[in-house]
Amino acid sequence: MNSLSWRDFPFIFIALPVLAVALLFPGTITGLGASALLALYALVSPKNGLMMLLLYFPTRPFLIEVNPSLKMAGDLIILAAFASVAFAAIRSGNWKSLFKFQIFEWAFLLFIVIGALSAYLTGVSIGAIVFQVRAFVITYIVYYVVKRLDITKEDILKFLWTTFIMAILLSLHGLVEKLSLRTYLMPEKWVGRSLSPNNRVRIYGLIDNPNVLAVYLSLALMLTIYLKQLVAGKTTKIILNIGMILMLGVITLTYSRGTWIGFIIALAAYLAVSRNWRRTGNIFVAAVISIILINIPVTQATNYIKSVGFGDNVPRDVIQSEPGEDLPSDEEKRIKETFEMSTVELSKTTGRLFIVNKGFEIFKDHPIIGSGFATFGDSAAKGKGSPIYDDYGIEFNIYSDNQYIQIIAQTGAVGVILFAVFLLGMLFFLWKKRKDTKLAIPVLAVLIGIYVVGVLYNIWEDKTFTTYFFMMLAVVAHGINYKGWGNNESPSSH
Repeated sequence: MNSLSWRDFPFIFIALPVLAVALLFPGTITGLGASALLALYALVSPKNGLMMLLLYFPTRPFLIEVNPSLKMAGDLIILAAFASVAFAAIRSGNWKSLFKFQIFEWAFLLFIVIGALSAYLTGVSIGAIVFQVRAFVITYIVYYVVKRLDITKEDILKFLWTTFIMAILLSLHGLVEKLSLRTYLMPEKWVGRSLSPNNRVRIYGLIDNPNVLAVYLSLALMLTIYLKQLVAGKTTKIILNIGMILMLGVITLTYSRGTWIGFIIALAAYLAVSRNWRRTGNIFVAAVISIILINIPVTQATNYIKSVGFGDNVPRDVIQSEPGEDLPSDEEKRIKETFEMSTVELSKTTGRLFIVNKGFEIFKDHPIIGSGFATFGDSAAKGKGSPIYDDYGIEFNIYSDNQYIQIIAQTGAVGVILFAVFLLGMLFFLWKKRKDTKLAIPVLAVLIGIYVVGVLYNIWEDKTFTTYFFMMLAVVAHGINYKGWGNNESPSSH
């Protein structure tokens, strides 16, 4: 692993046994005990503690499905790492560094204050406000902590290799899920879940969401491209190439249309800034190969398994009508319906367009600071209900599936301005850093892609994405230069 050995990954050998016990013996005591042990380790070793998040967040839905008491493990790890960094700064007399923020950080924190204050004025419960504040802030703390740690070349390589290994494991599990028609290596509740034909063809993975899985694998793909530049040896590079093709194949099998669009936008942004036609072309070629070697064979094999019935394990509604019938597959239907007018009309009454219309209704009534967190389309409103839904004829708890309309409705004009400063401030920050570190350009491209993805998902509430993004942003803040890494030279910091 280019000067790394298994001894450099102690967090894996601590986290895996602890989580395994919590899964084999599910219960409140084992779940809370495991969370406490992992947090204690993060307090003692914050860098290794944060690395455990790369194992935890991509599998969190699976972990808490088996043992719900693991729900707070990630939060406790992050808070423990934060406490470690704060104590270290205070002991060294450098406590003033704890209050140094960049403009986009100030904008983000003020955005949180506006959302919480508006929610309180609307009559939202304190518990729901805290729930939503935590949803936004907890992974920002990762950026705060990593920025204040001493990041080394070895830390970057551990981050990259851990991401690659986890992405491969999740991709392989996704193929098993697809080929077994969601019957193998899945929690019983997931196996029995009723899904629409459109969603039934998609790989959900251990992350239990095809859109989140696609975003995660897209980030892993980008990081693997950079890992490939830092390692020596043809065999290692071949393994990484195979891994990237596997990731791309699974990305196509998630049928995450929003992520595909964001991926293309990010790739275009990367090309525009870097002018690296060769690498961009290689990604395109790898995508084509992944469709030929992964998507098409797996889809055909899955359809064959459906047609033969796959024993008694396949739910009746998953089996196709009759072998040989010339009917469009569910995969073809999902892609086709993206552009059909009937889909748009349905969206106007129950889907994204309905939510956008309701969001603007709320904004008209609360134009300055909005209706507040936990009132429209966010995690708290979904889980705890909203005090204003009856007023607007919203009969079910929803995700807005659009980060921007959620922010417009919940925080009004003031919140929109602050969130815009947050998003654009990071863009300008990355642009200024592009000459200090090569990582700045791909992270900038990811951010531009995420601007688009935010139209379709509540992306800034996704813990997996935000954990990765804020970690990468913090590394850019360190100004770590990758030049010469292939020859095992140390990076320079600016």
